[in-house]
Amino acid sequence: MKRTVTFAALALILSASSVYAEKILNNNVSVRANPGAFYPVVTIINKGENVKILESKDPWKKVKTSKGTVGWISANAFNSVSSSVDYGAMAKAGTQKGMSKIMVTAAVKGFYENAMNDSNVNRNLIDNPFVSYVRPEEYTLFVEETYKNRWSRSRFLMKTSVRMKGSFKIDEDLIALSSYICGRLAAPGLTTNEALTVYVNQVAQLVMEGTEFYDLPVCVHVVKTDEIFANATPIGVIMISEGMLKTVKNESELACLLGHEIAHVTLHHGAKEMTIRQPKIRAEDAFDEMGEELGVDEDEKELDDLCNELYEKAIKGRKAEYEYEADQRGMLYARRAGYDPRGMTALLQRLKTRIPGSRNPAEASHWLPNALDKRINKLTVYTSESFAPDSHYVDLQVRYRLYIK
Repeated sequence: MKRTVTFAALALILSASSVYAEKILNNNVSVRANPGAFYPVVTIINKGENVKILESKDPWKKVKTSKGTVGWISANAFNSVSSSVDYGAMAKAGTQKGMSKIMVTAAVKGFYENAMNDSNVNRNLIDNPFVSYVRPEEYTLFVEETYKNRWSRSRFLMKTSVRMKGSFKIDEDLIALSSYICGRLAAPGLTTNEALTVYVNQVAQLVMEGTEFYDLPVCVHVVKTDEIFANATPIGVIMISEGMLKTVKNESELACLLGHEIAHVTLHHGAKEMTIRQPKIRAEDAFDEMGEELGVDEDEKELDDLCNELYEKAIKGRKAEYEYEADQRGMLYARRAGYDPRGMTALLQRLKTRIPGSRNPAEASHWLPNALDKRINKLTVYTSESFAPDSHYVDLQVRYRLYIK
């Protein structure tokens, strides 16, 4: 009898210890209400916490945390990566308080205070750069319509593979830089065409879900200007002008363009540029623990200067190798979503004829004609070698024209 009780007790102990058997390997993991980066965050869990997996909907896992909270997390939570700030959770908080109130380092806090007094920025956007334009029910219908009478979405994903190149890391300096770029580019104001904004974000979400960072929230703001530009910030917020959307002719070109900008994010181009230029921007301690010995004023000025410099670089064009790398990967992302990847080359060829040239080396933008020739030639060769014509990959021009008049 005694042995039976012992075995029963042991079984109970083993059962209890195995309830939360899966260990989280990253900090700041968002637990979401449903499987998708656009769903609300219900709680945050960190490295070392154990969870019980209740259901799998690849690549998302429904879990129960050690505190009893139930929600969905990315499978990336079980792969160790470097991550200092969870942008999904930060974006949620940002809509309530504003970025300047969330940040704790004096340099970043001071930067926001300075930026708010700049007449050349959209103050609302610089303080809250992320807006969730994707509405779950509408997005579900959008996805169903996209693949109606075609291959299934999973089949398109299987046809083209991508490999993760490093881990995605967000820190406060990148948030400050991203917010500044958003605020500066959105100075003319955002479009009042809500249907257009939602549509562009649905395409972006579809493309993003086919990337290795499918769990990173994406947001696209459409700027009310006929100037032609599209820029991605390091935190996944993309700024695109009405002028650029009028230049695009179909949804595959839009998907390739968005894929290009998303690739700048997933390939960490902005983060690399920031790392090169920040010898000593940030202080390490919380704002209320800072003293004069930390050089707060000097750090604020360095961050101001850095954001101005990187903003100008974002507008004038990143390194040529970054652009071509983003072109290639953007085409892969678009193809994984079922779009014709040749849309990238077609768009670049059209941009070459639409944008005035410049002989000023300081204006060597990645969208100016003098920067496009080599990219077009290289992409033409890459396309012929990598993508055979296939009628399953479409351009969805009719749907695009419904939104772009």
